[in-house]
Amino acid sequence: MRSRGQNFANVLMGPGDYIDALLTGIDRTPGSEEVLRKVADLSSIDVYAIFDRSGREVFRSRSERYEWLLRDRPGGVSTGDKLSPSVVSQKGFWQIVHDDGETNPSVIMPLLRDGRAIGFLSVVADMISERHHYQTTLARTCTLLILIILAATCVPFMLYQLRRRKIAEADARIRFLADHDTLTQLLNRRRMQEACDQLLFKIRATRESVAFLYLDLDDLAEINDRCGQAQGDEILRLIARRLASCLGPDDLVGRIGPDDFAVVRRRVADHAAVLALARQMTEVIGEPIEIDGQVITPQISIGCALAPEHGRTHAELVKHAEIAHFHHKTDKQTPLVFFEPKMDEAMHRRRLIEAQIKRAIEGDGFELFYQPLVKGRDGSLVGFEALIRLRDETGGLISPTEFIPVAEARGYIKAIGTWVIREATRQIAQWPEPLFVSVNLSAVQFVDGDLVGIISDAMRAAGISGERLEVEVVESLVLERSKAILDQLYALKQLGISIDMDDFGTGYSSLGYLWRFPFDKLKVDQSFMKALENGEPNVKEIVATIVSLAHQMKMKVTTEGVETEEQARFLASLGCDQLQGFFFGKPLPATETAETFLVGYRGADRFGNRARDEARTLRIA
Repeated sequence: MRSRGQNFANVLMGPGDYIDALLTGIDRTPGSEEVLRKVADLSSIDVYAIFDRSGREVFRSRSERYEWLLRDRPGGVSTGDKLSPSVVSQKGFWQIVHDDGETNPSVIMPLLRDGRAIGFLSVVADMISERHHYQTTLARTCTLLILIILAATCVPFMLYQLRRRKIAEADARIRFLADHDTLTQLLNRRRMQEACDQLLFKIRATRESVAFLYLDLDDLAEINDRCGQAQGDEILRLIARRLASCLGPDDLVGRIGPDDFAVVRRRVADHAAVLALARQMTEVIGEPIEIDGQVITPQISIGCALAPEHGRTHAELVKHAEIAHFHHKTDKQTPLVFFEPKMDEAMHRRRLIEAQIKRAIEGDGFELFYQPLVKGRDGSLVGFEALIRLRDETGGLISPTEFIPVAEARGYIKAIGTWVIREATRQIAQWPEPLFVSVNLSAVQFVDGDLVGIISDAMRAAGISGERLEVEVVESLVLERSKAILDQLYALKQLGISIDMDDFGTGYSSLGYLWRFPFDKLKVDQSFMKALENGEPNVKEIVATIVSLAHQMKMKVTTEGVETEEQARFLASLGCDQLQGFFFGKPLPATETAETFLVGYRGADRFGNRARDEARTLRIA
């Protein structure tokens, strides 16, 4: 307002003599008033008034008081207003601005000429637009400033919070991975042990009973071989979900091995409750799974140890539950097996056998015993079956029924089977032709697809032909009708090796095997001879049918378990090709076999369970 008032005063006091015309009322320049009004309008001056040197109003561009009546009247108006003496009496140049913040502001100042006041000027400016522009600019500036402040503070804060959340998520993920199995999302072994230890510490005060269940998936290796590792992992994930669905929120479940799981059930009332849980898990997990056109029916084995009855620490419970679990693998009559103290002795025996197997593999500690096979027609020697034996630390023999299951469970069968093949071929090469040796093959030996190479290398190293070697396979191996297995069997036949079906007459005994794969020989299981000795009905007819069927299909027949002369004569009357059993000789080490059966060997010799001389005179047919 000061600037605007001064600028208008400069116009009045300028060369146009505008001020003199307004003070005297004599307009020497035509249109001067009109010029001043235009200048006032351009300067947004709403009203201006001129006062003489005494402070009396002599000109006002328009009346604010009678605005409704007089507006911009030519010649102006005079309202008769006066300035106060205190204003008029001020010396020098001064300006008084009045602004109440609501109406238009005004300014009063003296009009000086040669240092003397010749009058006074009052200017009222229209500042509404300026006020609005100022307020708008200030509001925008404040808003922008606030946004800048928010951006300067909130954005870093949000970035900080986002980073903090990502760090927290990463920490949670790290903790989860540290405590859980990545495949099944169950607790891992370490976290399971920690949680179990914490629970066992609590139950010392609460005295509640806890069941620790150790379970595993049967035949996972076989499932992986059939379906592939990726599908086997998917089956494990599905089984883990099924297992977790059987448990309550207070129970613990974890994966503690490749196919081993542990379950802790709290507040166990009695054995029946645990049996019910095991039965539920067996049913839920055992539902068929279809993968790539193959149907898998999972089976589990479960062992249980109770706390504090069977142990007060995690290590004790795991040990005892695992022992019970091994017993359940061999006996599935109940949903699970509870630990009993006597089982610990059996487990100790199992560990000793496992250690002995390891030492035997590393130090060539196995032995082969040989049991003779004779012609059914005349009892003359035709070959031997190689039977593996293992001695304990005292030199006594460990039964194959004990150490073979342990070897299978621990994955030693392939190494043992390879040794048997090499040793049997080496030994038969030292004995007269055309005697042959028969060895048993495990399904595990077919898995890697290198069995044919192993056997052919052994035969080449021993310098024998395929006619001097027979291999025996069980029915369950052919039951799979796996192309890989059948291809290997056909390749063995191409080497001249005889393929024998062992233990025929037990298990499935499907006749379909006999025409799907051309076996060279059937071995009738020794259980038929036991049944014959016990006088069970129809045994003779069944054996006669098997012999006749095999002959019709161009296969030889060997009967195991012959222990009496009566049995031998009966089988000879049926035309059974070969006989094997204690009646002709027990399994003996290689040196004793040679001394007993091969000294002065002739192809027409006959043998029995008597001394050598008596065996020569024995006649079967």
